[in-house]
Amino acid sequence: MATTYPTALPPRRRSISLGQSLMHIFLFVWCVIAVAPFIWSFLASFKPFRELVSSQDLFPHTWTLNGYREIFNRAHFLTAVRNSIISAVSVTVATCFTSAAVGYVFAKYRFWGKEQLFTLLLATLMVPFAVVLVPLYITIYKIGLGNSLGGIIVTGFWSTFGIFLMRQFMETIPFELIDAARIDGASEWRIFFRIVLPLATAPLAALAIFSFLGNWDSYLWPLVVLNSPEKQTIPLILSGLRSLYWTRYDMWTAGSMLTVVPIMILYAFASKWFIRGIAMTGIKG
Repeated sequence: MATTYPTALPPRRRSISLGQSLMHIFLFVWCVIAVAPFIWSFLASFKPFRELVSSQDLFPHTWTLNGYREIFNRAHFLTAVRNSIISAVSVTVATCFTSAAVGYVFAKYRFWGKEQLFTLLLATLMVPFAVVLVPLYITIYKIGLGNSLGGIIVTGFWSTFGIFLMRQFMETIPFELIDAARIDGASEWRIFFRIVLPLATAPLAALAIFSFLGNWDSYLWPLVVLNSPEKQTIPLILSGLRSLYWTRYDMWTAGSMLTVVPIMILYAFASKWFIRGIAMTGIKG
């Protein structure tokens, strides 16, 4: 008598409820709304000036790079790009180091008044920047850093948010791992550089993205400190274009793309580290 085997059941199709469908449609519409201005600006940067102000079509009829050429020829744009890169990279490196070091101290060291000091540090997040703008400006000029990139870089050497972010992660590192390194004779700096920092790669990458974006797009503080055109950063140059060429929308769109596209490329490569770092620190939006 032949043995019969049960036939495999066909895979069940996953049904999508009406609520999920509506949610997907809602999110898709909002994604289109969010991306549409960028797409319009990107395509508009390749339009001639006359076509940009007269035509409502999305795609250019005549593709041109005149807007980009005029940006490089008439404005100190390449100098501004260099200044922005120097400022953003310097502040990012300093912020990541100080935040990791101070966050490690608050997470793994025990000393009198630690919690009170950390609470006081977090309270500075509630202070608007406009409150400290004038005292900070006076201090920067008294130490001789007025009208220089150093005046921007020095004020970004530490970040309260970065300290909080790194402390949240440092608390997850087992004390046994650090104690074992101390028993083996490792110094505190060796433990920090050889054990703690390699484990904190993901949150450091997230903090680096936050710091770089914040400094790259910073406008108010550079506007107060920097006066010379050769010392200004990209946001200041773009603001100056509006006052000098207030009807040249082709130059505006080209300058905006030259500012935004590098940041988008950076985020595209570092997005997985950014998401992983936020997830590992337990911060929720």
